[in-house]
Amino acid sequence: MAAADSVQMLRALGDVARMELARVLLDGAFNVSELIEILDGRQSTVSRNLKILVDAGLVAGRRDGRLVFYSWRTDGGDAAGTLRRFVADHAPPATADVGRRLQAVWDARRRRATTFFDAVDASDPAAAWLGSPDCVPFLLAGVAEGSKVADLGTGNGRMLPGLRARASAVIAVDASPVLLEQARRRVATDNLDHVDLRLGDLEHLPLTDGEVDTVVANMVLHHVPEPARAMHEIRRVLRPGGTVLLGDFLPHDQEWMRERMADQWLGFEPPELTHWLEAAGFEDVSLQSISGKDPGSLSVFVARARRGDAVPKQSLPNQPGVN
Repeated sequence: MAAADSVQMLRALGDVARMELARVLLDGAFNVSELIEILDGRQSTVSRNLKILVDAGLVAGRRDGRLVFYSWRTDGGDAAGTLRRFVADHAPPATADVGRRLQAVWDARRRRATTFFDAVDASDPAAAWLGSPDCVPFLLAGVAEGSKVADLGTGNGRMLPGLRARASAVIAVDASPVLLEQARRRVATDNLDHVDLRLGDLEHLPLTDGEVDTVVANMVLHHVPEPARAMHEIRRVLRPGGTVLLGDFLPHDQEWMRERMADQWLGFEPPELTHWLEAAGFEDVSLQSISGKDPGSLSVFVARARRGDAVPKQSLPNQPGVN
């Protein structure tokens, strides 16, 4: 990177308001409206400071339907990485007010999904999220016989019979008490043993370090407030060498799903998913794309990765109020 580029990066951070913005962006990806709420600022000020950070090569925007989410660049080179660490280590911590507003944004994201799934009947086979290619057979094929599995975002427990047929034990996690109760009824009806149902979300999993051999997450990542953070949490609960299996949407333009289905993200690009996994300490990442056959159906992917022994390349700061 040219010296002039490094100087531009340093100048971009040479302002109290932009340093505060940069510090907030360490916590994840946010759109302009969320950043205005967090920083209690005006749109013109936030937008101007964002543009300076983007032009300096420190921050990038990711279009997701009609929204653009901003976060620290993952391909900004050594200088950007060094400055990212500098901001994490030396920027003044968020004020109490900023911390409360940041927490409110995270809570609002989680609440949208939880409220939606508490009110919907996910057992309906005609539910819209089942209209695309089914990832389940591909995910089940990746589960090793006799392994201990965590089924994240289990919903009504749709995958539990298939998982239990292969695994020695299953820990089923969901953030919705209503759906978890549906899963409980399925466990009883199907006479499934060694299935442990736990309430929790992907960013704060109710599992101990290295508790499982395999993590499966089917069609849940697009509801997660910050997917990159979820990758770190998934790594934590996997034993070294353990496997993560993910199934979700490829990028699409169905904006209605954000409102009607409480989707936080309209699919994922394979390169960004690969980056999140590798930054969290996963190795041997592979992705398979599966195209929809019916008109209007969305394409999906199935991803597989192995937890490496090395320390994650990129650690994430705690969210406000989270230790």
